[in-house]
Amino acid sequence: AMAREHLLLDPAIRDWVVIPMVIMLVLVALGRNYVNQLIKSTPVITEDSLGELRHKQVLQQSQRLRMNGRFLNDAAFNMRKSYMIRKKTGILREKVPGAANPMSNPMNMVDMMKGNIVYMLPNFAMMAFVGYFFSGFVCLKIPFPLPSNHFKLMMQRGVDLTSLDVSYVSSLSWYFLVTFGMNGIMRLIMGGDGEFDDAKMMQMQMGMGMGGAQQMGFNAEAAYKNEKEALGIAKHQWVADSAEKQLLGARYPEESSGEAIDLSNFSTSS
Repeated sequence: AMAREHLLLDPAIRDWVVIPMVIMLVLVALGRNYVNQLIKSTPVITEDSLGELRHKQVLQQSQRLRMNGRFLNDAAFNMRKSYMIRKKTGILREKVPGAANPMSNPMNMVDMMKGNIVYMLPNFAMMAFVGYFFSGFVCLKIPFPLPSNHFKLMMQRGVDLTSLDVSYVSSLSWYFLVTFGMNGIMRLIMGGDGEFDDAKMMQMQMGMGMGGAQQMGFNAEAAYKNEKEALGIAKHQWVADSAEKQLLGARYPEESSGEAIDLSNFSTSS
């Protein structure tokens, strides 16, 4: 059956479909990023924006303490933890405002509309281009098997062959896979966080369509509460607590009461 056999794909498909589609999508993403930078409004620094920046920096400080606290001894970790979450005076116990309504800032809404337009128009053009020139054939095979045929709709758009192995990818599906999977490549090219995350843009559009624009503002109150609980239950283990034992291994002297430990047996000379 075709599902058990390997298809021999023409190398010209690689040269004239697979690689050109990747190059075109990367160029479109680069162009979209630069256009976004050109049309974006100049941010106005206000007291609210400075307060939001401070809240985010406090959250980052607490998250770094949770993730990298193992490099601190117990006293240093507990001192920083107490500074963050101690009762009444802990920095994460401060009264902070809740989520702001994005609709109250018209400039944010205008920037959001500009970003959606810059995202949608190139995507519509690329989908029409790919559908017209590259639709209806298999372009590559992924190097690992997929567990079931539930991925067939995602991997083989435009190719209606029920007997075809699900690991083969159609040209239209290749377009979607590259579009939503090249965020890491774009970060390497552009560096930092750019305006090229297609998955995030689609989530923003879906959120706007379902009334989710009200939830897009930064909610400092909820973020502080969640981070305070996470830091409160965080377990600490100093990474250098048993460094001597890990270094010496079997030669590490066992503790004994009332007897002196002979260190002559632990000489580094062989």
